[in-house]
Amino acid sequence: MKTETNEKKKKHRVRRIILRIVGVFLILLIAGGIFLYYNLNRLLTKALLKSFNSSVASEVYELKFEKLSVNFLIGDVKVYNVELKPREKPLVSYPYINSSFNLTTQKMILKNVEIMTLIRSNKLILDKIEIAEPSVELKIEDKLPIFLPFKDSAIAAGPEKNDSKKPIHSFFLKEFDMIDAEFHVANSAKEREFSIQKLNISLKDVSIDQHPGMDVISYNNFELSVGEFRGDLRKKSRHMSFKDFKINIDSLKIEQSRDTLIYHFADFSTGLKNLDIQTADSLFRLTMESFDLSYKNKFIKLSGVSYKPNVSEATLQAKHKYQNTQFSCTMGTLNLVGVDFESLIYKEKIFIDEVVLDKVSATLFKDKTKPADLSRFPGYLGQTITGIKSPLLIKKVRATNVNLVNKERNEDGSYATANVNRATLEVKNITNLSSAEALSVKADAFIENKAHVNLTLGFSYAQPQFSFNGIIAKFNLPDLNPLIEAYTPANVKKGTVDEMVFSGTALRTGSSGTMKFLFHDLDIAMELEGKAKWKSSVLAFGANNLLPSANPASGLPPRIVDFHVKRDMNKSFVNLLIKSILAGLKETMLMSKENKKEYRADKKEAKKEAREEKREAKKEAKKAKKDQKNN
Repeated sequence: MKTETNEKKKKHRVRRIILRIVGVFLILLIAGGIFLYYNLNRLLTKALLKSFNSSVASEVYELKFEKLSVNFLIGDVKVYNVELKPREKPLVSYPYINSSFNLTTQKMILKNVEIMTLIRSNKLILDKIEIAEPSVELKIEDKLPIFLPFKDSAIAAGPEKNDSKKPIHSFFLKEFDMIDAEFHVANSAKEREFSIQKLNISLKDVSIDQHPGMDVISYNNFELSVGEFRGDLRKKSRHMSFKDFKINIDSLKIEQSRDTLIYHFADFSTGLKNLDIQTADSLFRLTMESFDLSYKNKFIKLSGVSYKPNVSEATLQAKHKYQNTQFSCTMGTLNLVGVDFESLIYKEKIFIDEVVLDKVSATLFKDKTKPADLSRFPGYLGQTITGIKSPLLIKKVRATNVNLVNKERNEDGSYATANVNRATLEVKNITNLSSAEALSVKADAFIENKAHVNLTLGFSYAQPQFSFNGIIAKFNLPDLNPLIEAYTPANVKKGTVDEMVFSGTALRTGSSGTMKFLFHDLDIAMELEGKAKWKSSVLAFGANNLLPSANPASGLPPRIVDFHVKRDMNKSFVNLLIKSILAGLKETMLMSKENKKEYRADKKEAKKEAREEKREAKKEAKKAKKDQKNN
């Protein structure tokens, strides 16, 4: 019994000794681990700073951070309270550096770092950098910003140093992520200042290489998204904002020297929402619900586009000495299909297969109480397009569901409004390249939602001229009284237009053509009292009793007339087209000597044909009577 008790005591004593030894070993191991951890942290901190300070970037920027922590098992390094900012006084002066940046973040993660390589050689080799919620300040002072020194430091103005900094001969990173960054950019070169919230950047397979005089940077994939953008762009617009901007670029390669930036890529796409731009003078506002672009699929899509003034018509017109046409519009969608982005980006050539617009509402306003600018000589569309400097070819433009309002302030201070509704427009061969084909314009629309019009125009690129052909289908003329009364002292009591067909050619100084205007039961009332200055081309040529009530008149051929118009050289082709149509209407109502002569010949021929038909009819009647008698 005593022996057993002694043996148990010995076993307990041995166990206590072993536990004490294990405890001491664990304490030593923990203490050693803590010592090693903090010592390695110190070594890593020193190595990380040395790695940065050995690069040419450290001659103009300084890197600071509070502390770092290491996960030795997976090789991750977390760096806290990081700041990368320009030095107050650069160690070496690089005159070509014209811009700078300042980055601060609470945490930066370096993943899968070759820790021993960093400690031994001060070389940072890793797979991924992740920066969370940084704040970045950019100061740009040139159109081609340069933030860092190039490899050829021979142009540096500072003295030679034995411990010369190393350029980045070759640096590769599998991934780079910047998450929810806040950017502030001050661009004095382009007079812009803006802030960006929730900026996210993701890069894959990043390669950076410095050659003499050139930096070469490439990414297998580049993704960027912006939560919100607000800024002042003082040159072309005053204020701009948008949301949910995204861009994705595949296989991007950038080559930058002191005066050149060259980039190549395999594909890119981008989009944004809720774009809002105020012009520099605060007079106009451009908004857009969404914008999408695809390089690979060759399209640009816009929706919910609006361009409208912020001020009244009177305020806008007060800024102009002469007559000026104000323009505003909204578009449901605007799609560019078959865009040749390569030609656009690398050669500044605009080649597009088709432009498609839908749900377009446009408004024009002109104040005719102002004088016309007699020094202005508008060209025709063909010559306007050939005057564009960049090579241009748009094969087709198609606009549907178009509504146009033309509003004018007349010379007497009254207002006139014309509406074009439910229009479809098709334009082909918009180009300033050599082309045997004309610029073709076709329109199908309703005037005041009543009169159906088909119009075809053909503009020559070689000469300042165009052809026109138009048809207006049958309609009730009093339906256009709001339009007629706005522009003339007349009121149509009754009358039906059966058909209007016109065609002609417009040259540089005038036009000529043919008009067939068929109508019946026409009754027009004129109110000329107090209208001494009225100069309408439609009805100012005579009193109501001179106007025919029908064309053709009973038993007579229709009046088909020729017209000639002298162009007002200070006005556009639209004015000449309208004057041509009005001249055709006027000739129909009160013919010139030439048209009367032609019409008399037509009447004579018609009477001759009528007599012959009458004779033939009598012969046929006699023959039929004779045949009936014989039977």
